[in-house]
Amino acid sequence: MKRKLLTLGLLLCLICTAGYSQDNEVSFNEHTGFKSNAVYFEGFLMNTAKYNFGYPSLNYERYLDKLYRLSIRIGISTDFDRTTNIPFSINWLTASLKHHHLEFGAGAILSINDYTYEDNNLVAYGIFLPMMYRYQKAGGLVIRAGANAIFGLDTFVAPSVSLGYNF
Repeated sequence: MKRKLLTLGLLLCLICTAGYSQDNEVSFNEHTGFKSNAVYFEGFLMNTAKYNFGYPSLNYERYLDKLYRLSIRIGISTDFDRTTNIPFSINWLTASLKHHHLEFGAGAILSINDYTYEDNNLVAYGIFLPMMYRYQKAGGLVIRAGANAIFGLDTFVAPSVSLGYNF
């Protein structure tokens, strides 16, 4: 039941965001020089066994605002055995220096697994603050590298590297 509600909530968020953003597609592209959507694979450079976190993730990002360069991101990360993590965040990009940006954000990680406390398989892991260097071309390659400060059951820094496509 909880998984169904979670899935339904995430789908509604994506549908609402896509509908809002369609009206701003042309003006956003003219202002920033890159497209409104990005999909990327993110890999973490850390010990996954220690934190039950850090499995590679697949992410979708949608830019919401052309003036303030705000975006939302949702992803999925799994060990294909017992754990699935769903990171979601709101991010801000600095003003463009051609294709080079700094990215800052705030988000939360929802963890679904089958060995959590008190027979509950849905646990919010905590919040995270991504701080990234980002290379992004219009309608092309996206490269991100930096660190995520994680505050939850444990507090740690998770370095990561991402590779994807902007469309």
